[in-house]
Amino acid sequence: MAASDPDGSRSTPMVRILLLLLQAPLSCSAYTFMPLGSHVISRASRACRDIVLQPQADPAALDALITQLRGASSVQMQQVLAENIQTVDQRFWLRIAEMSDAVDTQEERDAIGRLASSIANTVEQLVQKADELLEDDASRVQSLLKVLANEGGDFSVPVSDERLLALREAIKEKGGALDDTFVATVKAYMSKADTDGLEGMVEVLRVLLQVFAAERLLLLASTGADLEASLVATLKRTLESSPDNWDALLRQELLSDDAECNPEAFLGALQDQMGEIVLGMPSGSALQNVLAEYLSELLSRARTISAEAA
Repeated sequence: MAASDPDGSRSTPMVRILLLLLQAPLSCSAYTFMPLGSHVISRASRACRDIVLQPQADPAALDALITQLRGASSVQMQQVLAENIQTVDQRFWLRIAEMSDAVDTQEERDAIGRLASSIANTVEQLVQKADELLEDDASRVQSLLKVLANEGGDFSVPVSDERLLALREAIKEKGGALDDTFVATVKAYMSKADTDGLEGMVEVLRVLLQVFAAERLLLLASTGADLEASLVATLKRTLESSPDNWDALLRQELLSDDAECNPEAFLGALQDQMGEIVLGMPSGSALQNVLAEYLSELLSRARTISAEAA
C-alpha cells in the first residue's frame, strides 16, 4: 500500500516502482476510464482477458504453409512467418520432420534441413524484434514515470500541477514514438500494480495514460480535424486541464457570456470530426481504445453541461 505524507497525499518509492515495472508482464490489460464522484478513475478487471488458444492446423494447411515458405525469398519468408507465427508450433516442426523422413533422396532431405534452419533463424529474428519493441516501450514508460516523481524520487498522489506540466512537455517531445504498444505497456503495468495492491501506482499510471490521451487528441485536433480556430482553442483549454476540472471549465467555455463557441458546435466537433478520426484508427487497437474512452468521457461531460442551457 502507498504511504501517506503529512499533507494527506500519498507517496510510492521510486525504487519499488521501477522493480515493479521490470517484473510486470506485458501480456494483458483491462482498464477503462470511468467517472466516479468527482474523479475519473479506472475500472480494473480482476483477471486478464482469457487467452484464446488457436486450434491446431490440419496437415493440409501445414503442408500448404511449408510449400509457401519453400518458394519464398528471405523477405517474403519473414512476412509469411509473421502472419502465421501462431502456426509455427510443435506440430509444425513435427510435420517438417515427417516430410524429411518421407523423401527418397539425401538431396531432398538436405533441402528440407536448410528450409528448417532458415525458418528457425527467421522466427528467432522476429522474436528478437518483438523483445526490442517491448524493451523500448518499457524504457519510455519508465522515463515518463521519472518525470512524475518528486525530488525525493517518490510519487505523490494527487500529482502536482508542476509534474503534470512537465509530463505534458515530455510526451510532446516523444511525439509519434508513443504508439499502440506504448499504451498496451502502460495498461499492463496498471494491471500488475492493481494485482499487487499498489493503489497509488495505479493512479499514477492512470494519470500518465490520461495525459497521453489528451495530448494525442490535441495533436489530432490541430492537424487532422478541420476545426475552426475557436473550437480548437476551447478544446485545447479543456484537454490541458485535469478531468476533475472539466465540469467547471466547460460551463465557462460553453455557457458563459464570453464563450468563444456554442455547445452545439463543440459537441459536433467532438462527435463528428474527432470521433471520425479516432474511429479511422486500426480497429480494436490499444491506442484507439484509450483515445475513444477519453473522447467519450469528454463528450459525456459536455452533453451534461450543454443540457443545463436548455
